[in-house]
Amino acid sequence: MYLEITIPCHNEAHRLEMGFSKLSAWLQQHPQHACRIGIVIADNGSTDATLAIAQRLAPESPVPCRVRHLDQADLALALRDAWDTSTADIVGYADTDMATDLDHLDQVLSLFADSAVNTVNGSRWLPTSVIGDRSLKRRICSRALRLGVRLLTGIRATDIACGFKFFRRNWFADHSPSLFSEQFFLGGELLFLAERESPASVVEIPIRWTDQPGSRIHIRRAMLAYWHGIRQLRARHCKK
Repeated sequence: MYLEITIPCHNEAHRLEMGFSKLSAWLQQHPQHACRIGIVIADNGSTDATLAIAQRLAPESPVPCRVRHLDQADLALALRDAWDTSTADIVGYADTDMATDLDHLDQVLSLFADSAVNTVNGSRWLPTSVIGDRSLKRRICSRALRLGVRLLTGIRATDIACGFKFFRRNWFADHSPSLFSEQFFLGGELLFLAERESPASVVEIPIRWTDQPGSRIHIRRAMLAYWHGIRQLRARHCKK
């Protein structure tokens, strides 16, 4: 079983190398995964030195590393491009800053050993999750999003926004042509589809997550993108 982890990047020149170094160090400390894990750096629409840094880092990777580039700044399109061009058994992503403890990759690989599992979702909201300090604004927005997703779409997963999600690639490929998501909502759309087909195929795991400095995500724009995705999902699926 081969897993390819995507690092989506938009204007991340200030912290791509730091996150990549954390992932590389973890892989070097776990040589048993040298033949089981690959990396994709997916630059989308960066106007800084992100692409140049990615192209420099890729040959230094301890495991195979691809670089993908899109002119358009769109997280969902970057992930779809990386996964549509992958030959791995499992595809997924982690945030550029590697805020989620990478030791959870062991658990992800173990879970996919069960052929009935199509999706593994990292969650910061499970009772045993360990979360570092977050601003009050981010906590309020996260709670509002979590409640809205549950009430308006019926998604049972507790954390659609966490940047630590993995999918069986063949399952993703079956759904890729019909996906509508832009920006941040792709994970939510895929969780909805997986739960609708087979709730037992989706496994949520508690994670250790530490907020890292340097994020340039505009919270208001991100929240608007999530709510836009929720409206689209309801229009396509929830009122039929």
